[in-house]
Amino acid sequence: MKPLIVTGSSVDPYLNLAIEETLLKTSCGRRILYLWQNDNTVVIGRHQDAQAECDLSGMEEDGVTLAKRISGGGAVYHDLGNLNFTFIAPRGLLSVDENFSIISEAVKAFGIDTCRTGNNDLGVASTGAKFSGSAFYQSGPDEDSPCFHHGTILCSCDIDKMVRYLTPPAAKLERHGVKSVKARVCNLGLEIGAVRESVIKAFEKRYGEADRAGEEAADTAMAEEARERLSSQEWLFSI
Repeated sequence: MKPLIVTGSSVDPYLNLAIEETLLKTSCGRRILYLWQNDNTVVIGRHQDAQAECDLSGMEEDGVTLAKRISGGGAVYHDLGNLNFTFIAPRGLLSVDENFSIISEAVKAFGIDTCRTGNNDLGVASTGAKFSGSAFYQSGPDEDSPCFHHGTILCSCDIDKMVRYLTPPAAKLERHGVKSVKARVCNLGLEIGAVRESVIKAFEKRYGEADRAGEEAADTAMAEEARERLSSQEWLFSI
C-alpha cells in the first residue's frame, strides 16, 4: 500500500487534533504523514494541568485557544509561523529516528544543519537552540497497533507570545540549563510553504511516491465526534 500524505487546511486546533486521531484510528496499517497548522493556540499534553502550564487569564484576554492532545509531553504555542507534522504507522514500523531524519533532511535543504537536543527535540546545530519538539502516542502494545509521532517546526513563530502564555515550573527550565522559554527555542526563518514541500519531498524520498489528500481523507463523522470531545471543558481541564 502506498503511503498517504494529508495536508490540512483548517487552523481550528480541535478539528486538527480530531483529524489526527481519526487518521490514526482508520490507518489500517498504512503509513501516513499529516501536515497541519493551528492559529493562536496553546496545546498541552494529555497529563498536564492547564492552570500550571499556561497563563489562562492572559490567553482569554488575547483570544488564544486552549487545546489538549491525546499524547504526553509539554505545553507548546502554535501560530501560523509553525508547521505541525504527524507520522502515523503501525508500532512495528514507526521509527522516531527515521522521522527525525526526514525533518532534518527537509531543513538541510535550506542549508541548516540540525542536532538532537533531547529525546524528543531537534535543534539548530550551530547554536543548539530548539526549533522542533515532539510527542508520541501508541494505541496498543502490539506491533500492528497504530501509533503516531507528532511535533512542531518553528519557522517564524511569535516567540514573544510563546513566552507570554507558557508558564512552565522553574525546575523544568533548570533541568535544561536555561532561565526562560525564550532562551531555549528559535525560529528557522523559513517560509512555511517551502518547508512543507521540503518535508513532503524527504518523506517520499524515504518511503516512495505517496497518495495525496486534504483533510477530507479523515472520516467526517468520526472527526466531528472527536472534535466535540477534545473541545469539551471536561477534557481540557482533566488531569
